[in-house]
Amino acid sequence: MKKSIIILLLVCLVSNLGIAQDYINGEVTFLSKSEKTITLNASGFAGKKKYVAAQAHRAAFNSLFNIGVAGYNDGEPLVTAQAKLKHSKYFDRFFRENRYGMFTKSCINVGEPIKVGKSYKATVTVTIYINALKRDLEAYNVIVKKKEKDLAEVAEEIQMPTIMVIPYKRDGDSYKNILQNDFDRRIAVATVQEGFNQKGVNTIDFEAKVNAAMRSANFEMNDAQSVDKQLLRNSGSDVYVTVDVRKDFAANGNRVALILKAYETSTGNVLANKQNWSPRFRTTQMDKLSSLAIKIILDDFLAQVNANFQKKASNGNTIVLNVSIASDASTDMDSELGNDQLPLSDLLRLWVKKNAHKGRYHVQGAVAESIIFDQIQIPANDSNGNPYSVSDFAFNLWEYLRSDVGIACRKRVDGNTIYITIQE
Repeated sequence: MKKSIIILLLVCLVSNLGIAQDYINGEVTFLSKSEKTITLNASGFAGKKKYVAAQAHRAAFNSLFNIGVAGYNDGEPLVTAQAKLKHSKYFDRFFRENRYGMFTKSCINVGEPIKVGKSYKATVTVTIYINALKRDLEAYNVIVKKKEKDLAEVAEEIQMPTIMVIPYKRDGDSYKNILQNDFDRRIAVATVQEGFNQKGVNTIDFEAKVNAAMRSANFEMNDAQSVDKQLLRNSGSDVYVTVDVRKDFAANGNRVALILKAYETSTGNVLANKQNWSPRFRTTQMDKLSSLAIKIILDDFLAQVNANFQKKASNGNTIVLNVSIASDASTDMDSELGNDQLPLSDLLRLWVKKNAHKGRYHVQGAVAESIIFDQIQIPANDSNGNPYSVSDFAFNLWEYLRSDVGIACRKRVDGNTIYITIQE
């Protein structure tokens, strides 16, 4: 009996060694992310063909924990080296008892294993329940859940946005027409703006901006649609929130739905969206019904905006850069300038890449007369820890063009958009 137990233990040990042996990660690449999952391609190596797919499966989790995967979590590992040592029993159990299977939605082989020297290599596509995995790490204190900052704390790190609340504009509408003829949306806008003000958010009065534009000759002379775009762009708001309203009047009472969507003015990126119906009441007063609806959704809506600006505190701000050539200038984007005699468009790209946060930028388009960077991430703070603004970035670029490249230019900052005009 004793001999049988020893033999059984040896069999189990050999089996476990075959499954949980040390392995070398192959390449692990990020494919996609959803609300609850991430999908990775992972390869692994093993001495035996029947074990190699399982090793590739483990490699995906090993990279998440210890190495990091480019495209997720800024390429940083989920677990620090100190936490790995402190919680070694967690990871031993995680891999030895195949706990990673609990957090795997699917694991699909990509082709057949191939022989590489004396080992086999396999590649799998793994979809991981990443939120559940992180909650498990938090439950065992392997990682510490970050405390969410409130708006006041975020405001100490970055300049909080100024918001302008505007009516949702349907095809063919103009803001002037809505304010003059659509009482319901006008009331809804005023109610939402009041809700923001009560929460301590800085707002710009949309109606005042439209009235000022109406007093301008440009409003009457130019196309209303182009004027509306200029109104948003020149409003001074960092964020604009569109408000649409729907009515449901019935015998058992009336209710309204408010549909809110927040956009970053400079880039047009969506920051938050929320909608909800008010309770039914036997009243037709739009201000009361709208007030009830905004009370239900405003905290959640602001939480979404807050979450996006928390990202800005760590990942930097998003700006737009438009560099153009003056009509009487002899330089264009193809002109070879600077010490290395590179085309101006390449000089600009290289400078932006060097000075953007983690080199993150995107070029919308480039021609001989202009280049537009529709998204540039700039850091929230400079090297000394001081707040770093759009104006700082604009000044540094202007100084570089003037001193290092040797060309005259002028700059203008409008909200989160920088305009540079080459003058010679």
